[in-house]
Amino acid sequence: MAFSMLPKRSAIPITTAPWLLVLGFGLVTHASEWNQFRGPNGSGVNHESRPPQKIGNENLAWKIKVPAGFSSPAIWKSKIFLTGLDDGRLTTLAFDKESGRKLWSRQAPKVPLEKVHQSNGHATPSPFADSEKVYAYFGSFGLLCYDHDGKEIWRKTIPSPKSMYGSSTSPIGHGDLLLMVLDNDANLPNSRLSQSKILALRKKDGEVAWETHRPFHRSGWSTPIIWNHGDAKELVVLGNGRLCGYDLKSGEEKWHLTGFSRETISMPLQGNGMVFASASKQGGAPDAHPDPKPFWDAVISFDSNGDKKIERKEMTGHFTFPFRPELPPEHPGYGLPLPKDNRQKQKRLDGIFHWMDKDKDGFWSEKEFISNISIGRGKPMLVAVKPGGMGNVTDTHLGWELNRGIPEIPSPLFHRNRIYMVRSGGILTSVHADTGKIVYRERLAAQGHYRASPVLAGELIYLASEEGIISVVKPGDKMEVVHQHKLEEAIPVTPALDSNTLYVRGKEHLWAFRRKS
Repeated sequence: MAFSMLPKRSAIPITTAPWLLVLGFGLVTHASEWNQFRGPNGSGVNHESRPPQKIGNENLAWKIKVPAGFSSPAIWKSKIFLTGLDDGRLTTLAFDKESGRKLWSRQAPKVPLEKVHQSNGHATPSPFADSEKVYAYFGSFGLLCYDHDGKEIWRKTIPSPKSMYGSSTSPIGHGDLLLMVLDNDANLPNSRLSQSKILALRKKDGEVAWETHRPFHRSGWSTPIIWNHGDAKELVVLGNGRLCGYDLKSGEEKWHLTGFSRETISMPLQGNGMVFASASKQGGAPDAHPDPKPFWDAVISFDSNGDKKIERKEMTGHFTFPFRPELPPEHPGYGLPLPKDNRQKQKRLDGIFHWMDKDKDGFWSEKEFISNISIGRGKPMLVAVKPGGMGNVTDTHLGWELNRGIPEIPSPLFHRNRIYMVRSGGILTSVHADTGKIVYRERLAAQGHYRASPVLAGELIYLASEEGIISVVKPGDKMEVVHQHKLEEAIPVTPALDSNTLYVRGKEHLWAFRRKS
């Protein structure tokens, strides 16, 4: 999330973003229990599910208008739970799974809304549901617990973590505990207690069971998982710069692995006894050495006089310094945010232009541009971590590391010893889970931005682009697209699954595509 490329040693202040949202392979439970972000233990997998292979109006069971929000549906038996911002109020909603009928809607207490990036929203964390309750987290308020009929059981106010882009991490459950990662840019390096922390709350009353501070972490946007290996279970958290494992009973940190970029969004995942985690470069660059040509192509599209150079007077309209050239210039995640005040905007553009114009001839040439940029910060990584480590395991328990094709927002998917990743531009990569070797890296006929994570039902992978194209792909050692469908609206959210239905939250509606008996 943030900048994809900047002038080398740039002094330009950056306050950017991508987004997000916001988001493994765990134990797969009953098909109806897609009860959190990305389903059973955040895996994105339901082997028992059989939704339609061909998505379209012929198998649309229902669609219903929903308030603005980027949370994914959580399902428990006959009910779907969702959050949104409805007429300026943070809201938790329940729908009947069969018909789409709204069952209830409950507003959170009225509070000032946290500051978020324009690509994010105020209802991005997904709810968590169990057999009795549903738990909703809003960065602007904290946690709310309801029974399945909408009766409030308890509430816990939590100060809004300071964050570059706003909240997106979702609550998860383990036994009698509800677990929340609350990383915070307000960390004070010399403070005895850091602002970043993990909270383990009792589900019955919201009281704190344990609290672990994370002094090395600033804001992050990843949701944790429970890693099951052998007889052991650990809480695994991906955060700024490192992946950590924690004891579930005490909250004590057991191990960590370093090397990740500043901005971590995707969920960890597990498979073959290992845990995997990924993060792109800061700014979304997927490769350690990305091709600078698409960035120049984005800039030169503003060349109004056709001389294949950029001069200051051509920096008009939606021009800004590109971070994600696969997006249209008007997209909020495309490039460096500029001030809304026109005078300040022009001053910022003056600074960008003069910084890049190294020879002071009044133009940017392609050679000058490419020789004076660095694309992203940090190192893109997908790693495999072996169990049993203590302390810093970077050199002792790293199974393998891959530095190509790493998505910025979507979480990877594990299935049959393969890891599948989709990144913006519509690039689908399959990776051998034992070795980290790329099996294939192919472009879907569905380009653009990807924020939704892939999900797997039975033996089919469902992928959704932000532009609204749903691709259905067979897993295996070659990419085989079996169906594509263009939805009538954008898809910024990871879909959900039950035994026979794919639930897709679009920009304005929740859609249910159901296999006919």
